[in-house]
Parts: sequence; structure tokens; C-alpha cells
Amino acid sequence: MRHKLYWQIYFTVVGSLVLFALLAGLLYQWHDDPPPRRLIHGSASLLAAALPPTERPIAEQAAAFTQLTQEFDIPISLYAANGKIIASVGEPLELRQGKPRIFQLRLPDQRLILVGRPPHREKSPRLIAGFAMLAIAIAIAAIPLARKLSRRLEALANQLDALGEGDFSVRLPVHGKDEVSRLSIHFNRAAEQIAELLNAHKNLLAHASHELRSPLTRLQMAATLLGDHAPAHLQKELSQNISELNELVEEILLMSRLDARPESLQTQRLDLLELCQIEAAPYQANVVGPHTEIEADPRLLKRLIRNLLENASRYGAAPFSIRIEIEADWVQFCVCDQGEGIAAAAQAHLFEPFYRPPGTPEGKGGHGLGLALVKRIAEHHGGNVEYQASAAEGSCFKVSLKRNDKSNHA
Repeated sequence: MRHKLYWQIYFTVVGSLVLFALLAGLLYQWHDDPPPRRLIHGSASLLAAALPPTERPIAEQAAAFTQLTQEFDIPISLYAANGKIIASVGEPLELRQGKPRIFQLRLPDQRLILVGRPPHREKSPRLIAGFAMLAIAIAIAAIPLARKLSRRLEALANQLDALGEGDFSVRLPVHGKDEVSRLSIHFNRAAEQIAELLNAHKNLLAHASHELRSPLTRLQMAATLLGDHAPAHLQKELSQNISELNELVEEILLMSRLDARPESLQTQRLDLLELCQIEAAPYQANVVGPHTEIEADPRLLKRLIRNLLENASRYGAAPFSIRIEIEADWVQFCVCDQGEGIAAAAQAHLFEPFYRPPGTPEGKGGHGLGLALVKRIAEHHGGNVEYQASAAEGSCFKVSLKRNDKSNHA
């Protein structure tokens, strides 16, 4: 079970209250308030005035003492001047030094009255029940308090998750001037700075890629003018390098546009089978599957299919194939080749831009932007792409796209 902060706060508050109630109950049980001293001495003085004088017989003094004190709820004893006990109500009290629970009063005739404290009083069950009801009431009242304290921190955690997933538009509401509010302010400021830095980076990349087109165009013109004056192998290498640079610049520009304006899809209804057949023709790839219409940006979808076919042509082996399938609300197509496939260690990095497997020499085996762009285009259409390999079908990239409800297929 996930440990939530508000439960920690709640149990801390309730635990503190329970501990307080237990300690208060123990102190109440142990503590015994003495009766007021002036009340004890006043009662003893009244007894002294009502008792028969010392000249009267001991039995008469005892009877009178017993009659006067029988209603008392405390132990009380009467001693003669010679130290002999005359009478006692309750437990006979003995005069001892350092016994704090006994009060004594010496009468003018030297008789001694000893008064004990009341017996330990019984604790009322109502009082204990009152403590329990108080603890329950405060525990219930602490629930919204703990929830209020933790809700804002949970909101901050959720927004941090969204920020980590790439949503830099998230902001936290700021309430009050406490520590959580200051944390929200710092979070919003950091999110704004990150968004500004990323936008600046994307704009710089887009502008730099755009500016690269001019020198590439001039290089292409120079290579054309050079014509037959250069060796054939040099013309071929120059033409190939310029073509690769043009392709890379185009992919960088497209990636930058998708990052800068992810909502700028220009979708229309198109037949996926026809589109795959057109793109597969230069690669002599076999296309099988039903006609199905989907809602997509044709320019981006063409780029996705072309990149997968180019990847198969460059790193795989013929024959190439595209298989279209329909599953519930999704249309799926697999671009496959019969090459050796991709090593398991490299599969986790397939869609990372410019990833190069360890030990691969410069200029061979790098992924470039092709597969990263495939993944980005699929995600912009609400779909996904994954790599699959099997002995029957070979090495395949499977793209899943949402199918329009009005799709027709044969």
C-alpha cells in the first residue's frame, strides 16, 4: 500500500491525542487531592467543642465521639493526653512521624484528634468514557485537517510527474504564504525557466537547420557544375554526402516543427493501403491487408512509412513487406525485413536520436533521426511504435494508429 503523507500526518495527530488521553487518565488515577487543611482543622475544632470534657468517663467520651463522627467518610481517631486511644471511626490512626496522610489537632485539654485523608476515591466510568469520546471526536476532526495539509503536496507531486513526462505548461496554484506556497512559487518559476530554455533550444535548432539549406544548395550546384571534370567516384561520393545532409536537415527541421507545434497536424481521411503501396514501390516491398481509411496527416505518415522502409533497406535484407491488420478501434501495420534483426541490448535505445551501439565505427550503424522521427509522428497521431522479431516474420516495426469510426474496409 502506498504510504500517503496525509495518513502520516493523521496518525501522528491521533497518536499524540491518544497518548495524551492515556497519560491524563493515569495521572488522574494516581493523583489524590488532599482535602483543604482549613476544613480539616475547622472540623476538628468543632469536635473539640462538642466532646465531653476529660473529667467524664472514657466510655462517655467514646460514645459521644462515635456519635459525632459516624457520618464522616474519613478515618478519625481520638487519643487521651496519656496517648491511649479513646475511640476511632474507620481504621484506627496511629501518630507516626513523617506520615503525610494524617492531620492532627491537639486540644487545649491535651487530647489529640487524628484525621486521615479520604479513602482513594472510585473513578467514574463516565469520566473515562468522556476521555474516549473526546479522543474520537478530535480524531474525526483531524481527518480534514490532515487531508488539507497533504492535498497541496500531492498536487505538487502530480505536477512534477507531468513535468517529467514533458508537459511544461503545468503550474501550481498558490494559496497563502506558508512553506507549501513558497514551494509552489519556486516550482512554477522553475517550470517557466525550463519551458523557456527548451523553446529557445528548439527555435535555435529550427533556425540553424533552415540556414543549412543555403550552403547545401550551393554545394549541390557546385557539384553539378563540376560535372565531368571530377573523377566518377568523387562525383558519386559528393552526391551521396549532399543527399544525406539534405535528408538529415529535413528530418531535423521536421522534428523541430513537431516539438515546437505538436498541435499543428493537418489531418485528412486517407486509405492506408494505397499510401503503403505507393511508398513501398521503390523498395519492391510486398503490401498485404485490407483497405481502411484513417484520419492522419499524409505528409507525416508518408515520412513515417518511408523512414521504416529506408531503415529496413539500409540495415536489413530483402524481401521487404508491409502487413496491415485491423484490431477493434486500432489499425496496425508492420514493416518487416529478413535481416539478422537488432541485438537485444540495443532494442531499448532504438528510438533515441543518433544512438550508436557500443563498438560501432563512425559512419556505420548509427540510428540517426529516422526511427526517433517515426516514434514522434506515431505519438502525434495518438499511436505508438514497437519493435518485434520472430523467425516466421523476420525483423519488424509495428505501428498502431487509432482507426476512425467511419472507416470502411474490404
